[in-house]
This record gives sequence, structure tokens and C-alpha cells, in this order.
Amino acid sequence: MNKKRKLVIEKMLEAIHKGDIVEGDKLLPERQLAEAVGETRPVLREALIALDAMGVLDIRDRQGIYLSSNEEKEVNTVLNRVRGWPADILSRAMEMRQIVEPLATGLAAARRNDKDLEKMRECLKHIRELAEQDGGEAATQGAYWNTIFHTVIIESADNAYLSRVYEGIFSVFEQGMSLMRINTSPEAHGGRLNACNEHIRLYELIEKKDSANAEILAEEHLQHTIDAMTLLGQIVPTSDLFGQGFAGRRRFGQKSEWK
Repeated sequence: MNKKRKLVIEKMLEAIHKGDIVEGDKLLPERQLAEAVGETRPVLREALIALDAMGVLDIRDRQGIYLSSNEEKEVNTVLNRVRGWPADILSRAMEMRQIVEPLATGLAAARRNDKDLEKMRECLKHIRELAEQDGGEAATQGAYWNTIFHTVIIESADNAYLSRVYEGIFSVFEQGMSLMRINTSPEAHGGRLNACNEHIRLYELIEKKDSANAEILAEEHLQHTIDAMTLLGQIVPTSDLFGQGFAGRRRFGQKSEWK
């Protein structure tokens, strides 16, 4: 998650704690929330999605935004977690990615349509260009298009509930991905050139509707990200559910190697 989003989440939690934006167990309408925290509505929405994923808020279609708990202790706990970014939150989000992403990628390969493929190609065009560039700005933009690429894959699975869960997961990852790209050798696992090549192979498998190998490669690709982020201290080793056999093919005694 980038610094801007983190600050907005902190402001939201502080306002919830003080009761400034809450009426009973319901938050003010989105327009009033944006005015209260002094942010644009698109930025506010990203913060709301993240807080929904963290279990602080419950966003209900056509009903509004509610607190998931009225207990002051829960809000304080999440506020402390946000201030302790990124190791705890990134680690938990990474665990969710391992549970969701490989199977969702296989489903996307089965259900994708031509429009989905067109969106993926657009992402890959930017990813290829940025993979050849050094510097912080290229890393930030690369992390952005990485996020969009994976989000398009999940949306291709054509499941609104899955998309919503994943949106909350990935809302915390952009800054972490940017730092990983800067501090990892381009050719190494997790590096921008290596990741670019894996993205291209993922697209090819999805285009062929090869669900089985798309799922396997998605797991392998994610394992490389886990290894790089663990090495940099961005996530804790115990969040590697694949390595411990709690998720992925290893829980069945199978190797995570695509063919």
C-alpha cells in the first residue's frame, strides 16, 4: 500500500474512534465522509475497501457502510496494525493471496473472454516497457500495472464475490511490490524482468484456456514473490503457506511446477 492510502486509512480510523463520522453503527454517506477526511472520493473508496477487508467495516450494497463491531478495542487494534505497516498486514494479505489466487487463475483460464484478454495485453505492454527501466518511478508504475494485471485475471473468473475479496487483498500490496522491485535483482525471482516473463507465460496459458497449468504457474509465480519479500523482511516466513504445505499443491504431496 502506498503512503497516501495508509494515511487515509489512519485518518478514517481516528475519525471512527472519535465518533466524528459515525452515527450509531453506520458511517456517514460517502460524499460526507470524503469531506470529513479531506480526500477525494476515489481515494476514500480505496481506504473503505481496505478497511472492509480488515474486518473494521461492513460495506453493504444499497444500504451503506457499517461498523463490523462497536467495540472500541477492535478499532484501536486495527489502527495499531496500520501504524505497524507493513510486516503484519502484508503477511496476512499474502496468506490470503495463496489461498485465493492460484485457484482463481485456473478458473479465469476457463471463463475468460476476448475483452479480458485485451485488458491483459494492455497491462503486459506497460509491464514490458517498465521492466527495462530502473529507478523508483518505474518501480512504482510497474507495481501499479502488476496490480492491474492480477486484478484483471481475477475479474476474468467472473465471480463478483471473488473480485471483491481480492480487491481488498491487493489494496495493501502496491507499495510492498514497488519496494521489492527496487531491492531485488531484475533477473532474480521476484525481480522485474523475471516477473515480466512469468506474466507473459501466465497470459499465454490463460489465452489457451489451460486451467491446470495456469493454476500451477500462478502458484509458482506467487512463491517467487513470497521468497523475495521474505528475504527483504517485508513479510514473515510463517506466512509462506505454500512452503508449509497449508496451501497449494504441496498439501497433496505434489510439486508446484508447470509443464
